Amino acid sequence: MHSTSRRFPNGLANGSDHVGRYVMVQGATQVAARFPYELRMYKAPPPEISSEQFYETDEARGFARGFSIQTISPLPIGWAEHVTAEGHWGQSLREYMRDYNHWSVLGILSELLPEAENRVTLAGETDANGMPVATFSYSLCENDKANIAFGTKILEEIWDGAEAQETLKIDRYAHLVGGCRMGFGPEDSVVDSRHRSWEVPNLLVCDGSVFPTQGAANPALVIMALADRLAGLLKAKRV
Repeated sequence: MHSTSRRFPNGLANGSDHVGRYVMVQGATQVAARFPYELRMYKAPPPEISSEQFYETDEARGFARGFSIQTISPLPIGWAEHVTAEGHWGQSLREYMRDYNHWSVLGILSELLPEAENRVTLAGETDANGMPVATFSYSLCENDKANIAFGTKILEEIWDGAEAQETLKIDRYAHLVGGCRMGFGPEDSVVDSRHRSWEVPNLLVCDGSVFPTQGAANPALVIMALADRLAGLLKAKRV
C-alpha cells in the first residue's frame, strides 16, 4: 500500500482494493481447571493432544465452520496472564501462582470467517520517517461470536465432566493471516493459484497473507507447504 505510483495509485497490485482486506484471526479462548493432585503442566509441550471433533460445519449448532480443541501448557509467565485476565491481582495472584502445579489448560482454535471489512489500511498519522502508519480494523461477526461461545462452552463441559474444582477463562485470539488472498480472478483476490499477483506478473507473494480462509489449526505447516510448493514451481520454471 506504500508503493504508490502513477500506474498504481492505490498501491502495488491493489487496483481492485483487495490488498489488506479479508484479514483473519482465530478465536483462541483458553479455560484452565484445578484438580487436587499435582499435574505439573510445564512438563508437557503444547499442544500435546488435540481434537477435531467440532472442526467441520454442523448446521445444528447454528453457525458455519467450527473449531479444534488442544491441550495448552503455559509456563508461569503465560499462567500469570491467564490468572490476571480473570481479575486476580496482588495477594490473589500470588496464591494462584503458588498453586500452578495443580492446574491444566485446554484451548480452542475457532475458524473465523473472512470479511472484507476486516482489513489493514494506511492512517493519516505518520511515523518518525514520515511514512503513514498501518491501521488494523477487525470486528467479529455474529457467526464468529457464536463459534467462540460454543467452543468455550465445550471446554467448560469437559472440565465439569472431569470434576474440576475450579476454572479460569481467558479470551484471546491467535494466528493473523490474510490480506493478499489467493483466488480465481483479480475481481476478488490479489494472487492466483501460483502466488503470482494479477496486476504485476513478476510479483510473487508467499506467506500467510494468501490464505482465502483461516482454518482451525495453527497455520505454520500450511505456510511452509505453500512455500515448498512455490519453490518447486520456480525450480521447474512453471510460475
